[in-house]
Amino acid sequence: NCHCCSGPTKRFGHFENKNRIVQRFRCMRCGKTFSEAQPLDELRIDDDKAIQIVKLLAEGVGVRASGRLVGCHIHTVLAVLETFGEKCAALLDHRIRNITAESIQIDELWARVGIRQSRIAVGETERGDFYTFLGLDARTKLIISHHTGKRDYENTDTFVADLASRVKGRVQITTDGWKAYPDTIRHYLLERLDYAVMQKNYAAPASEVEASRRYSPAPFIGITLKIKAGSPRRDRISTSFVERQNLSVRTFNRRFTRLCLGWSRKLANHRHSVAIFVATHNYVKRHSTLGTTPAVGAGLASDVWTVEDLFQAAGEYQVTTLCE
Repeated sequence: NCHCCSGPTKRFGHFENKNRIVQRFRCMRCGKTFSEAQPLDELRIDDDKAIQIVKLLAEGVGVRASGRLVGCHIHTVLAVLETFGEKCAALLDHRIRNITAESIQIDELWARVGIRQSRIAVGETERGDFYTFLGLDARTKLIISHHTGKRDYENTDTFVADLASRVKGRVQITTDGWKAYPDTIRHYLLERLDYAVMQKNYAAPASEVEASRRYSPAPFIGITLKIKAGSPRRDRISTSFVERQNLSVRTFNRRFTRLCLGWSRKLANHRHSVAIFVATHNYVKRHSTLGTTPAVGAGLASDVWTVEDLFQAAGEYQVTTLCE
C-alpha cells in the first residue's frame, strides 16, 4: 500500500543500484511514486561494506577506526550508523512486546555527549551528561526496554511507561535508589507489581588517594533493602545482572568507554548507537550462561541471528514521513 494514504498501488518501473534491482510503485489514489523497501533505504553503499561497518560498531570499534578498516569515509560510517540505528530502534519497538518476565532489573548508565556538563550553556538540552536506562530480564538477559535522556523525572517516566507496555502479567522489579523510580514504577505497574529497592552503601572516599587507586570505587560496606510494593521474593532482589550488563555496554560500545576520545558528539548518533547495541545483544550475540541469544531464550526468535539476518530484518522497517 501507499506510504502516504495507504491506497492501492501498481508497478511503475524499476532501477538498478549497486546492490539490487529496485521495484518502483505508483499510488492509484494520490499519484505518489516510491520504491520498495531496501535495507538502508537510499544510502549508496555496498551491502557487504555496510554489514562490515555494523559488525565493527557492534564490537566496540570507533567510527574513525571503522572507516579505516572498511575503506570508506567517516561520513559514510555515520550515515550507516544513523540509518541502521533508526531501523534497529523500529525493529525493537515492534518485536519486543508481550514479554513474560519473572524478575526485571533496572539501572541507568552515564555517558557524555558533546562536552562536560559543567561547560554547557544555559538552556542547552542535547549536550552534557546523559543516562541510558536499561530494563533487563534477569532470566533471559533480554534488554526489554531502553531509553537515553537526562536523569530526571520526565525521562524516568518515559522509560518506565515504555517498559510497562512491553511486559505482561505480574512482575518483580529491583532498582537502585534513584528517587524517581518508586513513583513512576508504582504508577504504571502497581496492580501487578512486586518491587524492591536495593541501595548499595559505600564508605566515604579519602580526600587524597594514591595514583594507583584514583579511579577505584570507594570501599563497599553493605546494602539497604526497601520493599516498595507487593511481596517480592528476597532471592530475586538484585541488580547484579543489569550492572554486569553495564560493563558489556562500556566494552562493546565505544561511546561509553571512559577516559577516551570516543564519546558522542551528537545526541541522535548516541541513541542510534545504543539501538544497534541492544539489537545485536538481543538477537545476535550468544550469552555464555544461556548458550544462546536472549531473544531465543525469551521466545522472540527461533534461532540465533547473524548480523546479516539482523540487517535484512531491520531493513524491512522503513522510516517514512506521511504527507498531508
